Amino acid sequence: MTTEVELNGRKHRLTIRAVDGGYRIELNGQPYRANVSSLQPNVLSVLVEGKSHRIVFDPRPGGSAIVLDERRLPYRITDPRSLGSRADVDANDTGARSITASMPGRVIRILVQVGDRIEAQQGLIVVEAMKMQNELKAPRGGTVTRVVAAVGATVQTGELLLVIE
Repeated sequence: MTTEVELNGRKHRLTIRAVDGGYRIELNGQPYRANVSSLQPNVLSVLVEGKSHRIVFDPRPGGSAIVLDERRLPYRITDPRSLGSRADVDANDTGARSITASMPGRVIRILVQVGDRIEAQQGLIVVEAMKMQNELKAPRGGTVTRVVAAVGATVQTGELLLVIE
């Protein structure tokens, strides 16, 4: 997975690949080897090149941040495949909207079913990726017209999970 991350006002290119029980991370082209453990929701223990870090994800309406080793750093992910980075999407658009996996993972929970009326930013499905649970949210209100994913299924980046209209 490759994405662009703005961290503390600076843009970085981040690539993450699973390898041999760990992860290979490239930050701005510089390679690192890392192991990641989820301590609790939104809290990770990350071992990068032998140095341990505690990362806490701190989402807030005014701007999300991570707390890295006691320092709070605002961040923004600008991956066009991610629902969370589509701030420019008009919440009042019409027509079918496909909800797809933003990264490879496993479906943990499906929070809606066909026929459910949903609101903008309502949780739809939870996908576990890299030992973190990611809740995909509705980009706008509407009705769930199709659920393709199944709990326990492995999904790939861009794979269709469900459709709302």
